[in-house]
Amino acid sequence: MPATRADAVTALTAIWEEILGVPVGPDDDFFDLGGYSLLVVDVVARARAAGLSVKAVDVFHHPTVAELAERAVAGRPEPGFRPDMVAHVWRTSTGPWDPAVPPSLVELVAGDGREPLFCVHLGTGHVRLFADLGARAAGGRPVYGFEAVGYRAPARPLLSIGETARRYLAELRAVQPTGPYHLAGLCAGAVIALEMAQQLRADGAQVASLILVDLPYGMPELDPGWGLNDYFEYLLGSLRVEFGLHDPVADLPKALAQLHERLWFEPTDGPEDFYRLVVLWAAALSAQEHYEPRRYDGPVTVIAPAERAERVARYWSATLPRASVRITEHPYMVKILADPTVAEFFREDLA
Repeated sequence: MPATRADAVTALTAIWEEILGVPVGPDDDFFDLGGYSLLVVDVVARARAAGLSVKAVDVFHHPTVAELAERAVAGRPEPGFRPDMVAHVWRTSTGPWDPAVPPSLVELVAGDGREPLFCVHLGTGHVRLFADLGARAAGGRPVYGFEAVGYRAPARPLLSIGETARRYLAELRAVQPTGPYHLAGLCAGAVIALEMAQQLRADGAQVASLILVDLPYGMPELDPGWGLNDYFEYLLGSLRVEFGLHDPVADLPKALAQLHERLWFEPTDGPEDFYRLVVLWAAALSAQEHYEPRRYDGPVTVIAPAERAERVARYWSATLPRASVRITEHPYMVKILADPTVAEFFREDLA
């Protein structure tokens, strides 16, 4: 660790200027200078390489060089918001495979006797936002959605993509014992849907449709050495910057209203649910970050926002050699799901 605060200021200034590409003063705010959540990971990695003891939560809570330097030499960990919440969820929740845990599979749209379309939730665990698109796009098929284990009742989250896929497939087969199967996934749920398709094909089942909406295009993006608390703190820090969640109680209703508007959480999710649900979200992020994609030789439709389509195609080209990348102009999920062209992509694939 640098011996003095001045050493820390010098080191952090150099790191920020290298990452952000702009001159940095001691009282400049990292995020005002163009920094964002993923760059926080680079700051932490380089600061540690320079001998500074900082965590991602420190950057979110102390976003100037001067404040972060003070934290780095103080030698005390930043407590963040609700530092006991991950442990609280584990102490007060049942295991994810407990028979008392509510099913993950929920009916979104009633339909005729054809094979259903099954859709996997966002990283936040929420899937019912897909109901409107499902009604418009499924052509009369029934539509089911998987929401995260623990979303409806206190249950510990699943901690790997493979285990999550196995859990969801057990429920899927109770509704549809044999193929052909039709799967879709939203953002982080697209990775789970891909693994479900892998496991179905490994069992000899036919996957007729696999539609991946806003598929992530970089894994891992965060620190592979992080634990669940680190992911929890990282998500809260990101929400702090994006939605003004500076006070864990007073600012929560305002931040939650914006999350509802973006459909990241259900409208019925209130302040009493929020921190528990962020633990589920952190577990999903950790599982995604530690997933190793395998080559999938079946047909895949990838629906990607125009601004990310090239990066998505480049990242997944070796893993999904038969992928057809379809473009939507909208960058955010709430607009993607409302886009009439996205509904048409679904109808074409399901036909």
